[in-house]
Amino acid sequence: MANMEWPPIPAGPSIEVGDRDDRLPVIRQRLRLLGDLSDAEADEPVADVFGDRLEPVIRAFQRRHGLTDDGIIGGKTLAMVNLSPAQRLDRVDLNMERWRWLPDRLGLRYVLVNIAAFEMEVVKGNQVVMQKPVIVGQPYRRTPVFSDQIRYLVLNPTWTVPTKLILQDKLPQILKDPGYLERLGFEVYEGWGADRRRVDAATVDWSRVSARNLPYQLVQAPGTQNALGQVKFMFPNKYDVYLHDTPSRELFQRTARTFSSGCIRLKDPLELADLLLKEKPGWDDARIAAVLASRKTTTVLLDNPMPIHLQYWTAWVDGTGTLQFRPDIYDRDPAVLAALHESPSAGTAAQARLTGG
Repeated sequence: MANMEWPPIPAGPSIEVGDRDDRLPVIRQRLRLLGDLSDAEADEPVADVFGDRLEPVIRAFQRRHGLTDDGIIGGKTLAMVNLSPAQRLDRVDLNMERWRWLPDRLGLRYVLVNIAAFEMEVVKGNQVVMQKPVIVGQPYRRTPVFSDQIRYLVLNPTWTVPTKLILQDKLPQILKDPGYLERLGFEVYEGWGADRRRVDAATVDWSRVSARNLPYQLVQAPGTQNALGQVKFMFPNKYDVYLHDTPSRELFQRTARTFSSGCIRLKDPLELADLLLKEKPGWDDARIAAVLASRKTTTVLLDNPMPIHLQYWTAWVDGTGTLQFRPDIYDRDPAVLAALHESPSAGTAAQARLTGG
């Protein structure tokens, strides 16, 4: 099947239930060959009409490929139907190479984030005990691939805005809206370390701030508008990446969730906090709730750090034995595949180029 002719089905208008389209017979044939459509489901009275039996098949196909399961055959769905068996085998090969990049021992319990799938899992004893959606970095602020250990978490965190984000994101907002900092709970500090002092944002001439003239830090106080939400999970690393809550919870309703500046935003993060703190005496649900209600920034060291693996898999077999595919959101697959085609050991070079974002 890998050598089977698989000419692209031409683009055209989206196809919905009840529509007639001369591409449908070929789409049905492709879905049957890929194992997404059974003979019984393929038995429609008119082959070029999108019937009721085909819609749930399309929805399942979309979920298997990380697309919005709206049951409509649009451009993204058609692109995945056009992914040939040979291309699918390439995807499997290059993702098997990515498995080789993992540490030899993942840990008896660990957190696993699949960046391309926008998903986090907690695994204990080879069993997935928690599964949550995540938001990852935008294509120009990519979330990196690496492994580390969650060593502590911070309840009611403050957020010190990185210099790059001050210049690229915050400064235009401040210049456009002088009340922006106060409204979102930001404090302005001049200087660094023990010598820094708080200044009134209204006294700063923001029009003179630039990459060469930025003596200020922006620190957002804990609260409902804090960009890190109620908790952050720290695994100190050279990328300054961590896992955290978010006030923008409506974004989890999206299918493709590339909205962050590189860190990983987690849905229902207090469930992960509760799971981690169950291993620490004295930290029950009541104490966590009391600390959160106090709005006081509180750091909690973990007695047993939790391994965390940030990975990028665009193809894998899930727990039900289903082969899953995901869009290559960071366009990383071609470089790995090219390296593998150069020589069997070239994947290591691709790893060095691609793990850092």
